[in-house]
Amino acid sequence: MTFAILKTGIDGLDGILAGGIRYPDDAAAFVCIAGGPGTGKTLLALEMVVRAWLTAPDGTFLYYSVEHSPDSIEKKLSFDFDWFRSNAEITSEPREVPNKLSLLATTATNRSKLVLTQAKPAALTQKSARGTTVDIDWILAEIENHRRIAPVRMVVIDNVGLLLTDLEYFEKRATLLEIRRRLLDDTVHGIFVMEEAHPRDLRLPSPEEFSTDLMLLLAFREETTDFKVRAIEISKARHQYYYRGVHHFSIAGRGITRDVYLGARNERGPGIHIYPSVAAQLSMARDVAQFAVPSRGDSPIDLGHPDLQRAFLGDTGPTRHSSTILLAEPGTRATLLALRFLAKGLEQGERALFVSTREDRDAIRRICQREPVLAACLGDGNKFSEAFRVVYLHPEFITPGKFTWDLIRLVRGGHAGDTPLPVSRMAFDNIYQLSDRFPLIADQRFLIAAILDMMRYEGITPMFVDMVPPSSGNVVNTFDPSPYLVGFDNVLHFYCERAQQGSRAFFRVLKSSGNDYVDEPMSIDWRRN
Repeated sequence: MTFAILKTGIDGLDGILAGGIRYPDDAAAFVCIAGGPGTGKTLLALEMVVRAWLTAPDGTFLYYSVEHSPDSIEKKLSFDFDWFRSNAEITSEPREVPNKLSLLATTATNRSKLVLTQAKPAALTQKSARGTTVDIDWILAEIENHRRIAPVRMVVIDNVGLLLTDLEYFEKRATLLEIRRRLLDDTVHGIFVMEEAHPRDLRLPSPEEFSTDLMLLLAFREETTDFKVRAIEISKARHQYYYRGVHHFSIAGRGITRDVYLGARNERGPGIHIYPSVAAQLSMARDVAQFAVPSRGDSPIDLGHPDLQRAFLGDTGPTRHSSTILLAEPGTRATLLALRFLAKGLEQGERALFVSTREDRDAIRRICQREPVLAACLGDGNKFSEAFRVVYLHPEFITPGKFTWDLIRLVRGGHAGDTPLPVSRMAFDNIYQLSDRFPLIADQRFLIAAILDMMRYEGITPMFVDMVPPSSGNVVNTFDPSPYLVGFDNVLHFYCERAQQGSRAFFRVLKSSGNDYVDEPMSIDWRRN
């Protein structure tokens, strides 16, 4: 048996499906989308069929809805979602009946049809109307009629359970299995949408009894007090490998054209955006790289400050792709050191990203103006250089998956509608108590460890800054450095010693993998060239 792949085109969904919906190439894909009211089931099904319709060279796509009229669906797709920014010309055919709307998508090479129909089950109107309503038998007959004119590519039945309310439980199950068989025999992709029923409620068939190939469960999950996030889980995928666990998603409307920042309302386009869990993203990175981690190399890189360079002996030092963390006590200028690290990369023709939870863009710009050593960060008119991107993180209720999803796309240089401009150096200032700004981020240690791993697979050389409490001198004895020593390649601790003549800044190397370094504390002059 060989398989084909049906790509959904939905941001993140193809990712957690390991490339798309896989199905036997002599049959078709069959999907069930279930969830409670308002979870986004209808929109997910609509986006799947509309994206397939807009990219198909020909054929007919059928969408049946119990709750929504064709006109309301068309207006929502056109106004709220801008047809997902398709280049196709959308026109409507003359109306034959009020509950049906046929739309044509035309490009230079493609011409396909989407038919929107409102189904009206008899049980929701009156018993005497049974023969005049759009029920399951009517839908199956219409599919056959459409197939006589042009190939039918996909059929969506939204809220299918309401079309079967006049049947007993086992009759419903048999009917659903028969619909599935008919569609698969004709190699027509099928999507069922249903309200999720209580496990003990036999009025609606359970998703497992649909015998679906792919089962998507949508829900709201309460993460903090009075705050719920949208969640999606793959409970079954018959023919393929997929990334298990609970993932999160958002719904963005028209006019979303902003770059990828780490914010709840910042998306790369209208529609549904799915953010795989952090664990899933880490697995994705490893699978794509086939566990081939980029080599750190043997040649040390310039960290941007001569005192830092002097701490390493015998032509050793941090190399490309190695991770560094600056543990900064109060009064030390770790932000300046992080900027110097990026400026040195800019001087060598690299692209750099500065992510800050501490200083906004204006403050960073003024630091760059004041310090001559940061001249490479600025371009014409004292604006940031085109090769230097600064992102200030505002407090946001976003999930850990979205946090890492957006961060990885930032280092890849992803901009809406632009050519990606990937970076090679990144500095993150400051990772201290991230949950204060991102309340949904609970386990920061795992999050940072996962980010470090993904950065290596992306070929990024990162520097992080964290704040630590004051020490009693040269010996760190008020905090536990073990999480940093385990996760980072290079760990540097910065502190100040105060005396009658003033304070002096010092640092010591706590760890540097594979390098020879000075064991004793060393002084540092922040502005030394």
